[in-house]
Amino acid sequence: MQIKKDYTREEIVVAAKREFLKNGFAKASMREIAKHSGIGLSNIYNYFKSKDEIFRCIVAPLIMKMKEMLLEHHSVTYHEEFLKYASGESDGMMTEHVQKYMELISHYRDELELILFKAQGSSLENFIDDYTDMCTKQVLTFMDGFSKKYPSYSTVKSTFTYHVHTVWMFSFMSEIVKHKLSPKEIENVIEDYIHFEYIGWREMMRK
Repeated sequence: MQIKKDYTREEIVVAAKREFLKNGFAKASMREIAKHSGIGLSNIYNYFKSKDEIFRCIVAPLIMKMKEMLLEHHSVTYHEEFLKYASGESDGMMTEHVQKYMELISHYRDELELILFKAQGSSLENFIDDYTDMCTKQVLTFMDGFSKKYPSYSTVKSTFTYHVHTVWMFSFMSEIVKHKLSPKEIENVIEDYIHFEYIGWREMMRK
């Protein structure tokens, strides 16, 4: 029955997530996953081809959400909202981004810990670098289109600056994940981070 298969698959995922968080991907044991899921080791391979596939399954919702946020905030349809921010007409974009970061960290804290600190040895061990490159290219395309549409606004002189700011974003999230902060503390930190970064970008674009 499909319901039983889905339940068994979920039991494997729950046990594997606990094992990955405890030991990291490289040292995680399939035997321990089998033991804690109550599923025979050989039977696990009827649901997942490998340990790597289980790991990818666990972090897939996080990766999908991050890519979704990237495309949403750096598409040509977002130019008008970005103009309101750059001109100082509205801080709505900053408020929206605070909410998005809160949702990301609140809903995917464990998955962030896995992808940030526990992915060594998996096929996603270079995800941060790969995402940074993808993000940099997407932001460059977005800013190039924005500057052509609104030439009175300056753009950053060094394209590497966009790369550095993506790295900074991951460093910021890493510190939040590492430390035991209350939801209110996390919200305050995210607000400070977003306002500090975005007000800086606004000033640079007005030069």
